[in-house]
Amino acid sequence: MSKSFHRVLVTGCTGFLGRQVTNEFLSRGYLVRGTTRALEEEHEGIKQDFNAGERFELCTTNLLSDNGWEIAMDGIDAVIHTASPFSAQEPKDEQVLIRPAREGTVRVLTHAYNAGIRKFVITSSTAAISGATPTKKNQTYTHENWTDLQQNVSAYTKSKTLAEKAAWKFIEQHQDAKLTTVNPNVIFGPLHSGRSGTSLRIIESIISSSYPGFPKISFAPVDVRDVAWMHAEALENEHLVGERLMMSSTPITMPQIARILKANGWKVTTRTLPNFIVRFMALFIKEARLITSGLGTTSYYDCSNTQNKTGWVSKSHEEMVLSAAESLRDQ
Repeated sequence: MSKSFHRVLVTGCTGFLGRQVTNEFLSRGYLVRGTTRALEEEHEGIKQDFNAGERFELCTTNLLSDNGWEIAMDGIDAVIHTASPFSAQEPKDEQVLIRPAREGTVRVLTHAYNAGIRKFVITSSTAAISGATPTKKNQTYTHENWTDLQQNVSAYTKSKTLAEKAAWKFIEQHQDAKLTTVNPNVIFGPLHSGRSGTSLRIIESIISSSYPGFPKISFAPVDVRDVAWMHAEALENEHLVGERLMMSSTPITMPQIARILKANGWKVTTRTLPNFIVRFMALFIKEARLITSGLGTTSYYDCSNTQNKTGWVSKSHEEMVLSAAESLRDQ
């Protein structure tokens, strides 16, 4: 535990990543206050998931409202901002994702700064670096790249890019504040507790799918436990201030994920769907529309900056996929 930051606020503490981040800080001895949209009568059940006694408390907030944030920031030393909307479907109105992501980030930073807090770690995404799905063949990205919003990109990609840009602009305007962002690719790995969210939809769809096969769309996934660990490292290590800590592994496709599951006893199909069939399916299935731009392309991520500065080594695809599938089964 950092001697300077004894009490941390974790926004979105009931999300898939937020729960693992909360657990990581609790395991390091921090006092954690989490924010959630859950009503107060639901708080006790959430607390039981962590079994941390008085070291974990909750408050109800909303990224689109100022209500509750002043109370949430009281007595806090540092903010870990993981909360951001994520959807498996493209919304009719992109502002449904963009407003809470961008305005919410600025709202959290502003209330925290006004409360005297100067240390921030924010969950961003490789979506702010390369876009959410590949659009160029064999392109390699580094932490210095930014998504070009002049291109045709998804609402989620816009939301993550605009939110991170807003955060860095805030830091430029408040130079006594310190920020590090963590930019993971698709997050796999086990549920800590609670329900599965959008992040595990890929694994869930393979396990439960009645489709005859899967599109050859690639991901460069990271384990949720590694991402949670990186948030704590970003807080505790001063040399990581100002960094964009990009996290990814080597690319893997949905049929390859299915083969990992099948090799370990899961009854799943491993057939690859031709691209033209996926594009046809996209005419009728909303979820398929988000991935058609990535068909036939692969993005690569050079995470050497993150690895060299933190010592992080990614878990294997097998560990990420199987731990995710097992936790979904247990759920």
